[in-house]
Amino acid sequence: MNQVKINFDCKYFLGDRPCAPNKTYGVFCPECTLYEKDESIVEPFPDIEKASSLPEKAETILIIKLDAAGDVLRTTSILPSLKEKYPDAEIKWITKSKSFPMLKDNELIDEIYFDEAELSHICNDAFDIALNFDSGTESCRIMNSITANYKFGYELVNNKPVPVNELALEWYLMGVDDNRKKSNRKTYHEIIHEICGLDYSGSKPQLTLNIKSIASVKEKFHIDSADKMILINLGGGNRWQYKKWTKEGFVELITLLAQVEDRRVVGVIAGNEDRDFYKEVKHAVGNKQNIVYFGCNNSVDDFISIIYLSNKLFTSDSLALHIATALNKYVVCVVGPTSHTELDVFGNGKIVYSDKVDCLCCYLNRCDKQVTCMNTISAENIADLLTEK
Repeated sequence: MNQVKINFDCKYFLGDRPCAPNKTYGVFCPECTLYEKDESIVEPFPDIEKASSLPEKAETILIIKLDAAGDVLRTTSILPSLKEKYPDAEIKWITKSKSFPMLKDNELIDEIYFDEAELSHICNDAFDIALNFDSGTESCRIMNSITANYKFGYELVNNKPVPVNELALEWYLMGVDDNRKKSNRKTYHEIIHEICGLDYSGSKPQLTLNIKSIASVKEKFHIDSADKMILINLGGGNRWQYKKWTKEGFVELITLLAQVEDRRVVGVIAGNEDRDFYKEVKHAVGNKQNIVYFGCNNSVDDFISIIYLSNKLFTSDSLALHIATALNKYVVCVVGPTSHTELDVFGNGKIVYSDKVDCLCCYLNRCDKQVTCMNTISAENIADLLTEK
C-alpha cells in the first residue's frame, strides 16, 4: 500500500467494518499478530492507485448511496459542489426505495434509481464520473458494474470492499479501524468532498419540502404557529443501545420545558421502531396543555413537516438531525457511541457529548458500564441550550 499496509487477504479482515481483533483488542494491520491468510483468496490485491483528479468537464455523474435515510440525506451536501463545478451535468442517484423521500423533488438530481430494481440499463450506460461513498458490499457491487471514465470511492476486489484510489483511503480506514475513527476531527461533509477531490465550502444537506404535508400536519395537530415549539425527538433506533438519550433524561427535560409559561409548545415525536420507548416516556410525563404528542406513525413527509414547523429541535444522532440542518433549524444533538466530530449543525445549534467518560465513539451495540455517555448528560444543561436564544 502507498500509505498504510492493509492485510486485505486476512481471514478476519472484512473491509466494511472493524474486524474481530480490532474490535476486541484494538489492533490493526500491520502491527496485529493475529493475521491468518484467507485461503479462498487466490488473486493478489492491487496497490491502491494514486489519487485521480476530477476532469475539467463532465456531462454525466452517477452517485451510489444506499444506507439509512439519514446517511443518504447528509450525503446530498455534495450536490451544490458538483453543480458548481459541472453546472450542466446530469446527476443520477442509486439508493434504496425507503430513502426516496430524502431525494425526491430535489432539483439538483435528474434521476433516481433503486438498488432493489433491475439496474441493467444503468450498467449499460457510460458515465463521466461515478461516486460511491459507502464501503458496504451492496454499493461496492453496484460500483463494479458501472462503466465510468473516473471512479471515486469504493469497489469490490476478491469480494472485499477496497478504496478505488488514495482519496478514499482515509474514510475507508476509519471504517475498519476504531482507533482512526476516534481520532478523526473532520465532518462527514468534509470527508465526502475529499473522496471525490472537491473543495468543501460549507454546503449543507439538501431537502425539498412537501407543501401539502405541511398543511395537513397543521390541521391534524391543530398547530397555528410554531414560533415557540421545541420538538423533542425520542428516536434513535435500536442498533446502538445508547445512541438515544435515557428515559429519565427525556422525562425530566420535557417536564422542565413544559413548566415555562410563555406560550411555549413542547412537541414529542419518535419513529415506529421506538414505539415502546415513546409510550414509556409519554406515560411518565403525562398529558399537559402545552405538550403535543405527535406519535410514532408519521409518514416521512409528515415527520419532515413537523420538524419544519418547530422552532428548535432536540435529537440524537439520527435522521432528524440531518433534516433539521437541511431546514436551517436550531438543533441540539446528543451523541454517545457514534462520532460527534463527523456531525455539523452549521453554526445553528450544539453537538452535546459527555465529558465524564473516556469511551466515546466506541460504536458498541451494547454497554455494560454503570456510568455511561448518556446518563452523565443533564436535562438542565439541555434545557438551557434549548431556551438560551
